[in-house]
Amino acid sequence: MASEESIQPAVYELPLRQELPVDAEIKGSEISLSESLLMRNALWFCRVRWLVIATLVCYGVLGQFRRSIDYFEIRSPGTWPFVMAGILTLFNLVFLFLARARTFPSKIIFNLWGQIIVDLVILTGVVYFIGSLETNIAFTYLFHIVLSCVFFSRRQSLIVTIMAIVMFAACIAAEYVLKILPSMSIFNESFHEQNHSPVLATLTVNFFFAIGIWLVVWYLASHLSWMVRRRDFELTETNLRLVAAQEERARHMLATTHQLKAPFAAIYSNAQLLLQGYCGDIPDEALQVIQRITSRSRRLTTEIQEMLQLANLSSTSQQSLPQSRIVSTDLLLWCKSQVDPIARERGVTFKVNVRPVAMVGTEDHFKMLFVNLLSNAVIYSHRNGHVHICCYKGPDSEPVVTIADNGIGIQPDKLPHIFEEHYRTNEAVQHNKESSGLGLAIVKNVAELYGIRIRVESRFGSGTKFELKFPAPNGSPGDNMKGETKCPIS
Repeated sequence: MASEESIQPAVYELPLRQELPVDAEIKGSEISLSESLLMRNALWFCRVRWLVIATLVCYGVLGQFRRSIDYFEIRSPGTWPFVMAGILTLFNLVFLFLARARTFPSKIIFNLWGQIIVDLVILTGVVYFIGSLETNIAFTYLFHIVLSCVFFSRRQSLIVTIMAIVMFAACIAAEYVLKILPSMSIFNESFHEQNHSPVLATLTVNFFFAIGIWLVVWYLASHLSWMVRRRDFELTETNLRLVAAQEERARHMLATTHQLKAPFAAIYSNAQLLLQGYCGDIPDEALQVIQRITSRSRRLTTEIQEMLQLANLSSTSQQSLPQSRIVSTDLLLWCKSQVDPIARERGVTFKVNVRPVAMVGTEDHFKMLFVNLLSNAVIYSHRNGHVHICCYKGPDSEPVVTIADNGIGIQPDKLPHIFEEHYRTNEAVQHNKESSGLGLAIVKNVAELYGIRIRVESRFGSGTKFELKFPAPNGSPGDNMKGETKCPIS
């Protein structure tokens, strides 16, 4: 049979809380994207533009080789691809600078509109040089029409579609109707040389057919985008209402537990007076009843205290509490002193290896965190067991605290549930019937509040180890020391 040391421990990492992004806003009857999402879209648009610039440069380079020109029976493009690429590069650098500037995010919508307008103008020039009606290049306008449906509201995307139609029509009119522009098609034989009625009629039909396709594509893309955006907004609104209801419930629970705290404390105090003989001799049967009252009152007082802590941690106001730099040695030794009476009662000893590392946060929250972990380690240890406390600096200068015991352990399938409120395994209930099941829920809330990563290793029947990695503060004590990679005693 395999030894206990050879059994691999079950491992669980507590995921950090993800903030819900609100990516849509209601403006009148339209649903518009939030500024943060528009910012990401603007930067993505700039990255895509580098691909277009690279394509123009490659086409210009290819056009310099006579053999490739003859093979495809096209005209030499000359220098216009390089000119267009240069203009796009200049504008793209400007758009990137404005998008990343700290003073510009409130004007990000103008950045996107500027990108759309510049792209449409440059694209119209490319369409003219490649062949507005001789090729299918005009359908590249669809890229901007579809993207505008994603970025903007339906009304704004329709404006972009009309701008594309107007620019394409102006190019056609200047080239074929008014004959202001000479033919610059990439093909050797231009439709200008076939200036007879059937050809012009075909070109006219093709032009309006292309415009009709653009409008259909705009309608479908804008409608689908609007439906998806509206659904996302409705889900966000529903989630916000659920969060508000949860906060309201937490406020009611906080008020109720505050009201219950004083009566139970009074019951406990009066029961203690009776046990101490304040009212004279009491029969043995009555003493047993009073002792049960005392035990239950103490347990309920502890549960109320934990419920108050949990409700306070769940409150959004906790995020604005002042934070300070806390030295790990003082904090952990204070928390150990709070648990010492329970440890002595159960015969559990501590093995401590704590190095001075700075943690940034609210001291009361960190005390809740460590007192609950240390209490669990002591309570669920076997009698005359050991609890290891270790603190060191990790490889990335982050504070790392480990608390390990050789107690009853946790079964692998139950490990992901231990941070749920009031959750207790059957083994934990049998080992300690007085726990409320809120201690690790408090630990979870503190971890989420400060971005602490918690990793739990447990061997059922052999003990559990909690490893906490705190965000690395700047200029913490002992920064000149090389970061440790493991706990010497764990």
